Amino acid sequence: MLLHAVPIYLPSILAAFHPLASSTGTLIIFLEKALIDYGYIIVFCAIMIESMGVPFPGETMLLIASAYAASSGALSIYGVIACAAGGAMTGDSLGYWIGREGGRRLIRRYGKYVGLTDQRYERVQGYLKRHGGKAVFFGRFVSIARTWIAVLVGAHHLNYMQFLLYDILGAITWATLYGSLGYVFGSNLPLLEQWVKRAGITVAICAVLAVVVLLYLRWKRKKAEKMSHDLGNLSDDQ
Repeated sequence: MLLHAVPIYLPSILAAFHPLASSTGTLIIFLEKALIDYGYIIVFCAIMIESMGVPFPGETMLLIASAYAASSGALSIYGVIACAAGGAMTGDSLGYWIGREGGRRLIRRYGKYVGLTDQRYERVQGYLKRHGGKAVFFGRFVSIARTWIAVLVGAHHLNYMQFLLYDILGAITWATLYGSLGYVFGSNLPLLEQWVKRAGITVAICAVLAVVVLLYLRWKRKKAEKMSHDLGNLSDDQ
């Protein structure tokens, strides 16, 4: 068997990294058995499923598989990273086309059940109109965004080649970074858990701050333009 000695603490680790896993014992058991039985294939499939818009602990599988590669040698870290990147790109492309062909109807009908109200959807569309490519790249590093970004970008009809370029860069960078973290910290997964959580929170905070700064600069520019326009009208009146 490819993975013959998965650590006994695997279920608790799985629960730590993904809210869906922590609330569904059956899923944890399934992931543990799938990892033991299929190795690389489940890494690819789990990340593909997550990336196409289905809440699924794909990142967890990457961390666990890379940690196991370090501790047992049964898996190659290069193979784990390659499968993770390939699964991410495949799932994102599927999510993009799902969004492009029927995403708007699906989001408007079912988005409210996952917190994506019409108002939030409109704000997301406005952001994607200005920063679509960057959203694809950085969204790969944020849990909720990683699941939905491809569908949202597809629904927005972002040019596919532009989407693919940023997606490839994001998938390779993400898989290499998180795979390397799992590999290096394979003997100390609780510490890895803390760093991953902090990194996700940091990225999310930076993204929010960037949006706030951009909105402020945009407001300031519009205010300056309005003032210039008003001064011009005043001069014409005189």
